[in-house]
Amino acid sequence: MRVCLPLLLCCATALAAPEPPKQYSLDGVRNDLARSFTLPAALPLDPALRSAADEISAAHIARIQALLPAWLEEENQFNNATGKQAQTWEPYVAVWARMLNELGLWQLEPGDAAYESATLAILRGSTPFCNLYSDARASDYAARIARIQTLPAAQRPAMLAAERELLAHWGKPRATLPAWPQPLPQDAALRLIKTGKPAARPALTPVLASELLGERKPYQDLPQAEQCLLQQWWFKYSLQQGVAPATALNAYRYGTMINVTERLAGMVDQPPAAASGAPVFPTLAARFLAHGASIIEVQLDANGKLQQASMAERKVEVPGIRGVRPVAFETLFDQSALQYAADHPQIQPAGKNPYKFQLLWTMPEAPK
Repeated sequence: MRVCLPLLLCCATALAAPEPPKQYSLDGVRNDLARSFTLPAALPLDPALRSAADEISAAHIARIQALLPAWLEEENQFNNATGKQAQTWEPYVAVWARMLNELGLWQLEPGDAAYESATLAILRGSTPFCNLYSDARASDYAARIARIQTLPAAQRPAMLAAERELLAHWGKPRATLPAWPQPLPQDAALRLIKTGKPAARPALTPVLASELLGERKPYQDLPQAEQCLLQQWWFKYSLQQGVAPATALNAYRYGTMINVTERLAGMVDQPPAAASGAPVFPTLAARFLAHGASIIEVQLDANGKLQQASMAERKVEVPGIRGVRPVAFETLFDQSALQYAADHPQIQPAGKNPYKFQLLWTMPEAPK
């Protein structure tokens, strides 16, 4: 992981020692799983839909919780087979990472043709579904059931059956998922809103207009409901611009996926900037022993000032996740990488604009 790719022009390596988490049981994993499948009491659902959805989630929670000891044993066997001298807590964190990534894979995976068609119709429509009355860090299932609530009652059983089938894919090999949209929907939407002419885009809701144009809030500071509304707004705009429905729906799913940074927000503090100017290794990445590389594309203006920095490619590896992309963890290093790009325009090679460079994120041996 320390070798620069030929197309890249600069490399940097960030090092950080992981802080061992106090995790020596599967209880936390079980609790996180159950929390993501709890439907808030305040969520306005028809009784029949709520009952059916609760039945599906209860069966899924029971199945995955029963699998967790086998996943733990799989980690121990993998470490033994590879000769890794893992600390006692590492297999538990690996199982936690695997469960969190299953949540991400589930959020991105398409359903059957009927499910996709119905989902497109929901997003194209005007019936509200963004107010979930739940913790934004664990609103996965609530968001899906709230969308189904907008459909006529006759269509709901088929959608619930598709949801049950998608949940059955947990812990099994998956089809290859589409790549990350470039740029992310929220970034593209904000760029259009801030730089485009109002006549060239659909009208914003009064709340979004106030928060984005008046208060100039960044996307991550918007309440969950407004983030959802912005994603739906960009989805509709994309279709108006001729984007294929499947491509627009994929972008919506990536834009609304709860990644690990969002899901565990508030759990750890980001370390301060290094005096050396080295990239900041995210504490959350250290907790999961994640490592990899970020390829950043930078565009400077005529004065050599940063005009735009964006993620061109992500390569992330996380213990416990094998055979599938670590989609829930792939953005772990984005904030640190983009901040480093903004702070170091001097790495620009002469005459190159835009340009790309790579940052390597490596972990030292964990403390004994």
